[in-house]
Amino acid sequence: MSAVDDYLLGDSALYGRLCLITKLLGHFVASAPRAVSLEQLEKLSGRPARELVRLCNILCREQVLQPAGQAQSWTLACETSQLTLEDAFRCAMSEQASRARPARQKSAAAAAAAAAAEQQEAMQPEIDMLVMQATMGINQSVFQHLRQFSLDRLKVTAAGMFPSRRSSEDGLRAWPPARLSFS
Repeated sequence: MSAVDDYLLGDSALYGRLCLITKLLGHFVASAPRAVSLEQLEKLSGRPARELVRLCNILCREQVLQPAGQAQSWTLACETSQLTLEDAFRCAMSEQASRARPARQKSAAAAAAAAAAEQQEAMQPEIDMLVMQATMGINQSVFQHLRQFSLDRLKVTAAGMFPSRRSSEDGLRAWPPARLSFS
């Protein structure tokens, strides 16, 4: 992929989080219905345990995962065929919002002063409404498209169940057969 392709809605960090969450969920899909441990996730992703626990807690809060019987182990909260890229995107957005909350709380006083200055502009409410409506429309469209891609496909890929690729020339040589017999 080129550098331009590494963006989702203009945000490379969101793209990276979506890829990581999709990779983790793909491992859960491939392992279903068995539980996946923190140790397995660390080996798969190369990410620190603290980050993975935080991500798994967000996935649990979003009702994608559920805690398993063993400590620091999780299972899918739904059937593999019901899990889509929309779920991964929703979790990535939730994770991004949870990371932004502490920064917003620290700068609340500065933001309040800036917000007061902005609200004095006459057109600001109309601009805010227009941007909010556009953002909602974009999000609905993104969710609609992501919903079409089931992560159950990753289970098939992990099992190596795709047939080997044949070149188009092989298909042309196979038809028509050298000798046809209808008797």
